Amino acid sequence: MSFIYNDATTHQQYESNVKAVLHCPPLTLNIPYQVDEKWFAHFRKNALIPEVTPYQGNRRLGFYYQWLWQQIIEAHPHYQLVAEEIQLHWQNKTLGAIDFFVLNQQTNQLEHWEVAIKFYLAYQRQWLGPNAADRLDKKISRMVEHQLMLCEHPAYKEQLQDVYGQPKVKRLIMQGRLFSSYNDREQGSEIAINPNVLTGRWCFHSQLNEILAEEMPLKALAKPQWLAPPRYDQLSKPLDLNGLVTPTQAVSADNQIWFVMPDHWPARNTS
Repeated sequence: MSFIYNDATTHQQYESNVKAVLHCPPLTLNIPYQVDEKWFAHFRKNALIPEVTPYQGNRRLGFYYQWLWQQIIEAHPHYQLVAEEIQLHWQNKTLGAIDFFVLNQQTNQLEHWEVAIKFYLAYQRQWLGPNAADRLDKKISRMVEHQLMLCEHPAYKEQLQDVYGQPKVKRLIMQGRLFSSYNDREQGSEIAINPNVLTGRWCFHSQLNEILAEEMPLKALAKPQWLAPPRYDQLSKPLDLNGLVTPTQAVSADNQIWFVMPDHWPARNTS
């Protein structure tokens, strides 16, 4: 089942991705500003599935995920989207962008939301992304100490506070999936992980023969399918073992999600 980021996006694909966002647990626990599952349950209880809207933006998964959140917020009866992707500049430098300003219509308070979809692998007591320069601890620090502080910066106070006001609440929403090594020999860092987080297994390309001796062939996932992976029997494309040169997700016959890494990872996946 392929996915297309354009007018051909089907109602079923769109709805599956919206539901995946609404039901995907946060990655971690005890992080400042992070929403918990109680907040998600309350938000989800009143959420509406947005009307199908063609996505015409950047093809990277993170941009599509942020756009899905935009659609969800706009359809929610208790929230009003005030602004999104607010660029901040200071002394001829770009500081970054605020993901969302959202008006909570039940409290009448302006909220600042930062959202991210991430996939990390347990490796040498770290949680590394497919781009190994991306680590879970670094991402959390960036979002908490930089992104969620943008509305405290003099650039915001001088340039935009009169336009939007000062947010009273900050929310961090980081979702995705964490992958343990197939033989459990690798461990992640000591960051507190949500026990309900979505999980999978990962291995190196060269380890696949050992795994496939006990499994039916894996079926490949296109990157947009990482949000809401189809079941094994819904996929038709087997994983191309010869052509695997980039980190690739796949599904096994028992519907386990796998992350297959090139043998040169993590040394050469740091761009």
